[in-house]
Amino acid sequence: MAATSDSAIMQYVQEVVPEGLEYKMGRENRVFVRVKPDDVDKLAERFTKKLGVRLSHASGVDLQQFGFDIIYAYDFTKYKERLQIVLEANLPRENPTINSVGKVTWQAVWAEREMKEFLGINFIGMPDPRHQFLPYEWPKNPETGISPAQNSTTYPVEAKPGEKWLPVGISPKDAISALVPIGPYHPGVIEGQTVYVKVEGEHVIDADIKTGYHHRGIQRLIERRGYNKGVFVAERVCGICSAHHGIAFVTAAENLYDAEVPERALYIRTLLAELNRVHSHILWIGVAADLIGWKTGFMLTWGLRERVMDIIEAITGNRVNYGIWRLGGVSRDVKQELAESSKRTLLALKEDLAKLLPPVADHPILKSRCIGVGTLDLATCFETGVVGPVARASNWKIDVRMDNPPHAIYDPKKISWEVITDDHRDMYGRVLVRVKELFVSMDIVVQCLDYLAKTTGEIRAKPRTIEPGTEGIGLDEAPRGELFYYMRAGGTELPEYMMPEGKHNVQGSNQPQCVRIRTPSYRNNAALPFMLKDCALADVPIIMGSIDQCQACTDRVEVIDAKTESSYSLSWDELVRMSQRKGRA
Repeated sequence: MAATSDSAIMQYVQEVVPEGLEYKMGRENRVFVRVKPDDVDKLAERFTKKLGVRLSHASGVDLQQFGFDIIYAYDFTKYKERLQIVLEANLPRENPTINSVGKVTWQAVWAEREMKEFLGINFIGMPDPRHQFLPYEWPKNPETGISPAQNSTTYPVEAKPGEKWLPVGISPKDAISALVPIGPYHPGVIEGQTVYVKVEGEHVIDADIKTGYHHRGIQRLIERRGYNKGVFVAERVCGICSAHHGIAFVTAAENLYDAEVPERALYIRTLLAELNRVHSHILWIGVAADLIGWKTGFMLTWGLRERVMDIIEAITGNRVNYGIWRLGGVSRDVKQELAESSKRTLLALKEDLAKLLPPVADHPILKSRCIGVGTLDLATCFETGVVGPVARASNWKIDVRMDNPPHAIYDPKKISWEVITDDHRDMYGRVLVRVKELFVSMDIVVQCLDYLAKTTGEIRAKPRTIEPGTEGIGLDEAPRGELFYYMRAGGTELPEYMMPEGKHNVQGSNQPQCVRIRTPSYRNNAALPFMLKDCALADVPIIMGSIDQCQACTDRVEVIDAKTESSYSLSWDELVRMSQRKGRA
C-alpha cells in the first residue's frame, strides 16, 4: 500500500466526517476530530454499517470541572494506510448525556457500560445498561448517588438492590432448574469470572458473562508514573503478553513526538514480541490439551515452552516482565554469540514442535471435540469486534502487524511472513490458526536473530520534547489479538486537580494526561456468549479456553458494604488480615 500524504489524509477525513468541528493531524495517519455529542451515533452508523469500519475502542477521559471527553477510535486501514480516525466529544460535568453507539454496533457495548458505571455517563438507548465491572447488586450510581428504583431509565429493573441478576432471556422460574453458574472461581478457569448458561437438558440455549473480580487501577498507575517509568507498569497489565504491552506503550508515546528509533532496536523489539507469541501459543496449546483431558500433551508442550523462556531470560534478564522497553529504542543489545546460540535452541524447538503438533491437530479425537463447536461467523465477528486468532479463525484477515504495525520490524520487504487465516469458523479453526502462527513466529525470530548476529549499531535514540496536548495511538498484535493504547500528553501548566500529590504546578511534559488501554481479551470475552449458544454443556469450558481468556487485563472491581450501601477501599494490611481469617475458617 502506497504511503499517503498528510494533506490527502486530511482531505479524506473531512469528506467522511464533514460534521467535524476541529481536525488535528497526528503522527502516522492518526487524525483526531472534535465532534458534537449528537453526531457520534450518526457517524457510527456511517462508519460501521455503510463503510464496514471497525471500532477499535471507545473510552472516556475525566476532565474534572471541564467535563468529560468521550473518544471513539475507528480503524480505516482498509481505506488509507495506517489511518485511525478518533472522534472526540466533550460532555458537561452536570448531567453528561450522549447517544449510545452500542445501539448501532455491539462493539461499543462493554465500553459504554464501563463509562456509565465509572464516569456516570448516561448513554441514551444503550441496549444493555447493566453493570459490567461493578456488582449487579450495586445499590447506587457511583457518580450521582441515584438508586436504580429512582432512575429506571438509567438502570434496568432487574438490577434493583437485593434482586438476583439473571441473564437476558432467563426468567426467575427457569433459574432453579435451568440456570448453571460457572464461577466466579472454577478449577477449569484460573482467573475469576462468572459465566451463566441456560440449559435444556445438556443443550445451552442462552449464556452471559459477568466480569469484575480483578482491578488494579493500572491505567491511573501508568499516568502517575509518566512515560519513562509508565512502561514498566504497562508490562504488568498481563504477564503472558508483557512484551506486547511494552511495544504498544512505547509506540503510543513515540507518536507524541517525532520519534527516531534505530533499526537494530526495532529488530530487538520484534524478536522479543515474537518470542512472547511463541511461548504464549505453546502455553495455550497446553491449556487446551488439559481442557480436553489430554494431560500428556499439557506436560509435553509446557516442557518445550521452557526453552523459549530460557532464551527470553538470556536476552532480557527476566522471564515475564522484560524491563527492556525505552522511548526511542531498547535498553539491552543482543550480542552475536547470544543470537547464534538462541537460533540453535529455537531451530531444535521448531523441529520438536513439528513432530508433535501437526499429528495432534489432525487427530480424530481432537477434531470430534472441536469441529462445529463454538462457531462464530464472519458477520458476528465484525459485530462483536473480536480480534486476533478468534477473528482469523473465522476467515477475517486482520492483523495489526500487517495493517497498522507498531514501532518494530514487520515490513514484508525485510521480514518474510504471512497472516494466517482459517475458514472453519469454530474451535478447530482457532487451534489451527495458533499452531500455524506458532511456526510463522519462529521463522520471524530466526530472521531477527540472523540480522542481529551479522550487524552492529545503536539501540536507542534520545527522545525529543513532547508538546503539551498532543495525542498518540499505539497498536500491537498481541498473542490474543489487537492491543490498543491511547495517550494524551500533559501540559506545563495544568490545573491544580491534575497535579501529582506533593507537587505544585510542575507537571511538565513527562506525564500523560490520560492513558487508555483496550486489551484483546476485553473484546473476545464480550463475544463469548455468542459462541456458547447452541453448544453442549460439556463443551462450555473448552469454548471458553478457545479464546485464551485473560481476566486480569480486562477486569474492574469495587468493595461495597451491603448493609450500609457504602463503598470503601482496602489497604494491603486489611486484605492480608481478611485472607488470614478466611484461611483459618
